[in-house]
Amino acid sequence: MAGRVIAIDGPAASGKSSVARSVASTLGFLFVSSGHFYRALAWGTVIESIPDEALNDWLMSRHLGVEEKENSISLLLDGKDATSHLSDPEVAAKVSQIASFPCMRDFVNSRLHALAEERDLVMEGRDIGSVVFPDTPWKFYLDASPEERARRRAREGDVDPIAERDRLDSTRVTAPLVIPEGSDVIDTTRMTLEQVVDVVISRLGNLQPSNP
Repeated sequence: MAGRVIAIDGPAASGKSSVARSVASTLGFLFVSSGHFYRALAWGTVIESIPDEALNDWLMSRHLGVEEKENSISLLLDGKDATSHLSDPEVAAKVSQIASFPCMRDFVNSRLHALAEERDLVMEGRDIGSVVFPDTPWKFYLDASPEERARRRAREGDVDPIAERDRLDSTRVTAPLVIPEGSDVIDTTRMTLEQVVDVVISRLGNLQPSNP
């Protein structure tokens, strides 16, 4: 039965990507980061120097393809693999800005919905359980203290400033970061990755793995 979505939301560096990837591997679901879709598009706007006022027209002629690799995906923007550019400093500085545009969110959400029609997914992001798949029965919201999240970001070598990302994600008009209704909230501040994954798996109850 394809089309099952486990939604894992939370702020930057809350652990949602690592947890979602591990849960997907355990269940044989496909791991998807909605943020990677926005980053792939941000990369396109950076290399093509697309101004904000031209975003809608630019999107109308874009093709964002998905290439499945084991239990995760690579994203091809007009046939070019964006994977190695998702953490470029210019992309990191641009992504929250372009993600605030309704046309951008509509574009990404339509592709996430199409993907869910084909595969069982563990999807992480900032509005998966609240906006993209609000009706999924499997919702988790991961959080951690700002200090711990800043330490994690520094260890990853990421340039995203935690406080600024939190402000932008929480105050944007379109799909702001919120705790989705009905979510299991998990504070990961003092937990290991393995502990968080165990909690998520245990709370999924009798959810069966995907068929090979």
